[in-house]
Amino acid sequence: MSTETPRADAAAAAVGAVDLFVLRRVSGEQFVHFGGSGRGAGWAGIVDVDAGESGALSSSLATRSPARVVHAGKDLVFGPYYANAAAFVPVTNDVVVVFGFEQPPEGASDEALHAAATMAADAVGDVTPAKRLADELEELEAVRAALAVDTDDVGEAMRTLGRVAAEMLSCELAAVYLAEGGRLELADRGWTLQSRRESVAAALKGVLDDGRFPYCVQDASVVPLPSPLDEEGGIRSYYLLELQGLARGVLFVAHTDVAPRGFTLLCRRLGLRLADVVSAQLGVALTHEWARDEGARLDAEFARLGGP
Repeated sequence: MSTETPRADAAAAAVGAVDLFVLRRVSGEQFVHFGGSGRGAGWAGIVDVDAGESGALSSSLATRSPARVVHAGKDLVFGPYYANAAAFVPVTNDVVVVFGFEQPPEGASDEALHAAATMAADAVGDVTPAKRLADELEELEAVRAALAVDTDDVGEAMRTLGRVAAEMLSCELAAVYLAEGGRLELADRGWTLQSRRESVAAALKGVLDDGRFPYCVQDASVVPLPSPLDEEGGIRSYYLLELQGLARGVLFVAHTDVAPRGFTLLCRRLGLRLADVVSAQLGVALTHEWARDEGARLDAEFARLGGP
């Protein structure tokens, strides 16, 4: 039985942290999260961060001392991780432990943080095979859920597939836009957009016209939503994915104030996979719709040919 989780949990508890991440340098300025406690246990192997993108990470490495981060509320710390406060603690030049806190860690001295970080780094090895298999299973289950959606009605299929994407990516909101007819369907899982449907459709049409896919934003306060949605409040991070083929369009998913966080590497892989399946499923739905409409048209034409 592995002792990594109990020891990592103990390291986090020693300084009052709710989450703990062990970041290891894999190349240049690139670090990958290998394990930890709290959210750091569930996200092992699926979070990366560039030292150049995190001032606290860079500072901790440059000074070889803890770098503390304190926010007024839950906000972005690094990668997809949001917290009220955090501490980046370098163990070596290639290993940095990040502690996440509900409140500023005023009682945790630099010495205590170093001791806890060393304990955590010693406890966490490589990502376990079981964790890798669990991530692969999650991807498979997402595909199965999307494939199970009924494609008889286009609008209902759009709504249901949007809901599946939001659920699988732990998002509170999803939107599916199709270029054909400018169709838009929203999936609400605890967050409702205040913008008018016309504005949402216009924004996603602009995204499709720009063709910048996939496009993942971990902090919407730094990179706002596409116009005219840029005035929409409450969106913390978002992911824009291209739908292709007959169902050319956009899949939009977002994390909000309800549960602030970003998108892990696994989330981004899942998003790409789901976009492929959503494209295929909506292509079938559009074909069903065309066949029904064409059948009705031909029936009407034959009826007119028959005359009275």
